Amino acid sequence: MFTLGFDVAKDHLDGALTNRSEQLKTRYQVDNTPTAIRALLETIQKKHPKLTIGCEATGPYHVPLLTVCLELGVPVRLLNPLRTKTYARTTIRGRKTDPDDALGIARLILRDEGAVVSPATIAPAKLYVRLATKAIQQKQALQLQRQFLQRLTHTEAAEAFEPALEALDKLSAELRQTAAQLVDEQQCRLLTSITGIGLTLAVSILAEVGDISRFPSSRQLVAYAGLDPRVRQSGTTLNRNTKLTKRGSPELRRSLFLAANVARMYDPELHVCYEARRKRGKSYTESTVAIAQKLCNRIYAVLTRGTPYQKHDMPREST
Repeated sequence: MFTLGFDVAKDHLDGALTNRSEQLKTRYQVDNTPTAIRALLETIQKKHPKLTIGCEATGPYHVPLLTVCLELGVPVRLLNPLRTKTYARTTIRGRKTDPDDALGIARLILRDEGAVVSPATIAPAKLYVRLATKAIQQKQALQLQRQFLQRLTHTEAAEAFEPALEALDKLSAELRQTAAQLVDEQQCRLLTSITGIGLTLAVSILAEVGDISRFPSSRQLVAYAGLDPRVRQSGTTLNRNTKLTKRGSPELRRSLFLAANVARMYDPELHVCYEARRKRGKSYTESTVAIAQKLCNRIYAVLTRGTPYQKHDMPREST
């Protein structure tokens, strides 16, 4: 058995091939294009049929590699970059270069680290949603610059931003519309049965979650969103704080926070939960995150059961 680890950059990939004894056999460097990647993998696959490939998650840059691997039927695993950094620190020299990272990834994959990649991992809907969010972020940055110019009384210069702002708005809307056509319509209806989740947020959540069966429980979904608190333990002392791990999907976390902000106002049960936390001295953010965690539980329930969310009537106060 051989493992091939890749350190992914925008323009090229650095690869390292190891055997089952974790010994380095060959190094590679290839352009980060589907054609170049396919040619390399087909050559390596002929020599080593029992080949497993791995790489880090690096925004959109790892997508061509994963796509080619799935097309060729080569098993591929996706690593969290934090895992690779932790492994690099444990080495004797602690070096971190692209070739060294590729070798570290190959050795981690040999130990069955990383998540097995499926077509749902690189679903186009996720890319469209994330690009739409980037477009809105660019718009917000331009709006701040326009406001700065307006304060300097440069009215004409500020007006020059309008075409760019309108173009980014249009681009974001078109990207989200395309994403909506790529997610499951039935699952969208299930999510919109939950107070606080409209069609736009439902599409974003589905695009990020993908196949719900890959999460054994709602707790794993909460962790994937990065909404789980950090836990530190030393001996018999267990310390929980209000800081989040934020090691999951930023887009999913953002969508859930927006949904929670609406749900806390219009869902009676969640409104009571939010107000109770506020009375105990919790901040707005902490209280809203707690609502987002509850929404994760509801999302997991409706997607796994395949039934809409049933609202519960609040018990009446006795007189």
